Amino acid sequence: MRQNPNLSVASLMPKPRDAATTDFARQLDLKETPDWPPKKRFWDATPRGYVLWPHHDPSLSAEADRAQVSEVMRRCMHQQYWRGNSITFADDIHVLAVLMGLNAECEEFWTAGRSSGAGLWSSNQKPSGTLNSGAVSSFSYNAPMHLFLGKDTDERNVRRFGEIGGIDPREVESVVRNLNLYTIDGNSVSEVLYVDRRGPYMTTLYPW
Repeated sequence: MRQNPNLSVASLMPKPRDAATTDFARQLDLKETPDWPPKKRFWDATPRGYVLWPHHDPSLSAEADRAQVSEVMRRCMHQQYWRGNSITFADDIHVLAVLMGLNAECEEFWTAGRSSGAGLWSSNQKPSGTLNSGAVSSFSYNAPMHLFLGKDTDERNVRRFGEIGGIDPREVESVVRNLNLYTIDGNSVSEVLYVDRRGPYMTTLYPW
């Protein structure tokens, strides 16, 4: 954001609450907005970007609430994609793509966003997906140039890393299984395997 002041940044938060999002929004000078496009008064300072955090309605059924939230997310993703020179952060991608039904919108970024500079960054806790609701598109693994993988010993999850193009999946699986865990502020935090597919290059990073 310092290098490119015209970059359009939108962090998508589909969950009703998340303390970590509140913290990093403050640190990065991202303004929370419940709707898209954000409402802005002419005297307001322009923030570096936005956290799109739609209101959830507990009086609705789970399906109706998801439909309401996903429609707001869809508007933002559509605008970010067509505008270009943008970064859209999906946290977490399983909720957005699978539960909110926005897998097709995510694929649009991953397969065709590069030419206009429209990037979709995502975080995912369970790469293999679930039996009931499905999984995130495989383009989330073979389209990105940069991937950060934490420790995982679940065979179904590590098999998904075989969809990362241009690298030896067995080497990635072996490294991911054997990453170290550290206790930081009472939380268990993993080392990270960083994969840069341009080489390809791989290295492990400490979680601090």
